[in-house]
Amino acid sequence: MRKGSQKCTKTIGEQAKELARANKQAEPAIKKVYWFRNDKEIRLVELEETVPALSGRVEPFYFGPSPQDGLTFPAGIAIIQTKEFGKLKLPRGWGSWSDAEEV
Repeated sequence: MRKGSQKCTKTIGEQAKELARANKQAEPAIKKVYWFRNDKEIRLVELEETVPALSGRVEPFYFGPSPQDGLTFPAGIAIIQTKEFGKLKLPRGWGSWSDAEEV
């Protein structure tokens, strides 16, 4: 079977953890990554000090699925300063900061 032609059987949680781990490995400035559970989309907030402070709300970047990389779900990823955790308004439908799970 060709690489990339196999069906991915990883759960959205497993994919979220792998994506968080890969991002942390690629960008050592990331201190922590939080996952907001959702059945249809990976939602991550990454904390680091090298990004500019935001003004009031979390603004994620959205990416489509990438099956060739083992990611069958779309993803929304935001990067904020550590001190902004719990203070900014989350995107609509992401829940509250108390829903954040460190991954």
